[in-house]
Amino acid sequence: MPAQRLQRFEGRLFTEDGCLFMVVGVDDAAGTARISCRLDGHLQIIDMPLADVARRIGACTAVVMDNLNSPETQKRLQESKDGWYFTAREGKQGPFATASEAASQLCRYILRMQTVPVPAMPRTGTPLARDVASAPLPRRRVADARSGVSHHV
Repeated sequence: MPAQRLQRFEGRLFTEDGCLFMVVGVDDAAGTARISCRLDGHLQIIDMPLADVARRIGACTAVVMDNLNSPETQKRLQESKDGWYFTAREGKQGPFATASEAASQLCRYILRMQTVPVPAMPRTGTPLARDVASAPLPRRRVADARSGVSHHV
């Protein structure tokens, strides 16, 4: 792919497993992109093969950001005697100990509902939300797509 076209990946978003990912950089020589996500309040940066990035972006063509600060979204948070809840099509979700935890779970719920199933393709060993979540902090385990060797960064 021409370098100019690869640069168009930068800033693009996709969702998977209820987590929002953003392409923060492209290394056309290595054939990888640096992907940013936040899990459990910690920023994670992973390297992913460009083919996987293109496939995931293509699968999430209708990502719509729902602003948690909007009046309509704020109305979805409710306090009850036993904790905090948010409303969803499936009914009340919760309880959560705090309003901020309910808001965080509402955000994850919205992303999960917007996630488009990725078409079945051979896995490349690329870490995603589940794998990134289990990575040691503050260091991250990153798999090199070409050699298959993983290392901490």
